[in-house]
Amino acid sequence: MTTRRDQEFEEFVLAAWPRLRRAAYLLAHDSHDAEDLVQTALTRSYARWSAVRKEGAYSYVHRALVNAYIDTTRRRRPVPVEHVPERATDDDDTFEDRSELVDLLARLTPRERSIIVYRYYLDTPEKEVAERLGVAPGTVRSTASRALARVRADQERNPR
Repeated sequence: MTTRRDQEFEEFVLAAWPRLRRAAYLLAHDSHDAEDLVQTALTRSYARWSAVRKEGAYSYVHRALVNAYIDTTRRRRPVPVEHVPERATDDDDTFEDRSELVDLLARLTPRERSIIVYRYYLDTPEKEVAERLGVAPGTVRSTASRALARVRADQERNPR
């Protein structure tokens, strides 16, 4: 039997999935990792869904998404392999691989990428980004400024 909470969560997931998926891809630069990040964020959010206010649901899940990404960057260790397997691509992967935005974000550190995605892709106010990441608003401003300067410099060196 489906509860009201389950129904609300399901409606939220259906509405939010495309944007969450894209934000996760901008962070992770890999379709499979992006799917895992969204699943992790939604799993964490579902566990606390009854405490999440409806008007703050997107913010809550976005924060869970960025936190999941940060967690993966802390735990990620290179795994040696003898050869890299061929990568199967579908239309979604092909489009994402060519995305200029993805290429630009790939050069940033995880912290810079998190701030840029939060601030400009998810359109989160500076103060809220600072609260979510546990840093000062000045850190958000200076990190975003440095990251954007690096992106601009990379574009000047490598124009398309």
